[in-house]
Amino acid sequence: MYRQTKDYYSVLGVSERASREEIKHAFRKLAMKYHPDRNLGNEQWAGGRFKEISEAYAVLGDEVKRQEYDRMRRAGFAGYDAQYTGGRFYSQEQVFKDAFTNPYLFQELARMFHEAGLRFDEGFVDNLFFSGQGFVFTFPGQRAERGWSTPSAEYKPPLLLRLIGKVIRFTLRRALGVQELSWRSKGEDLHHEIYLSEEEAVAGTDKKIKYKRGRKKKKLIVKVPPGVNQGTKIRLRGMGLEGQTPGDLIITVKIKS
Repeated sequence: MYRQTKDYYSVLGVSERASREEIKHAFRKLAMKYHPDRNLGNEQWAGGRFKEISEAYAVLGDEVKRQEYDRMRRAGFAGYDAQYTGGRFYSQEQVFKDAFTNPYLFQELARMFHEAGLRFDEGFVDNLFFSGQGFVFTFPGQRAERGWSTPSAEYKPPLLLRLIGKVIRFTLRRALGVQELSWRSKGEDLHHEIYLSEEEAVAGTDKKIKYKRGRKKKKLIVKVPPGVNQGTKIRLRGMGLEGQTPGDLIITVKIKS
C-alpha cells in the first residue's frame, strides 16, 4: 500500500482531478525549487523535500499506479484496510525502484535536470534515493548491471526507430552535402580542480564548487569518497558543455600538504 500518511496530491499541490500535464508541471516547478543544488547550506532539508516530491510524481505520474493509489485512498476513507482491497504495500524505496527501472521516465528526468545545470547522475541518484547502497539499474529485457550509467549509454530505442533515424540522417547528409551533421557532436568536457586537506581526503567530504558552463555560472556539491589520492579524477556525466550528447565535468583532486 502506498503510505497512508502521505497525500501525494497535497505534496504536489494539485487537485485529485488534475490532468497528467498539470501533475507534470507541478512536479517540475517544485523539483527545480527544492533540488539540493539550488539549496546550498540546506541540502539535507531540500533533499528530503525533493524525495517527497519525486515519490509523489512517481505514483501520480504513472496512470496505473495512480489508479491503484486512488482506489486505496477511497477504501481508506471508507474504513477498509489494504488487505481487503487487494492493495500491495510499497515503501518509499520500492516506489523509486519501480520508477527508475522505467527507461522513459529516467531519460525524461535526466534530460530535464541536465538542461537546468543540475545533477541527476548515478552518484546523485544512488546517494539521495537509495542511501548509497549501489542501486542495480535494469530495463525490461536487460540483464542487471551493478551501478548506473547515463541513459544514452544504457537504453537503446527499438530497432525500427534506430533504422528510421539512420535513413533520416543519411538523407539529410546527402541533401546538405556534409559528412556528418554538427548537431550530432558531443559537447566538450570541462575541467575543474578541488583542494582537500589530508583529513578530508582520508574521511571523504562534500565540496561546494562554482564553475562556468558556457556563459552560465553553475554551483554544485561534489561528494568526494573517502580515501582519494592526489590526482584522483571525478567525472560528472552530462555536466560539461552542451551538444547532442552533453560533455562531462571532470574534477581533479588536489591534496594540500
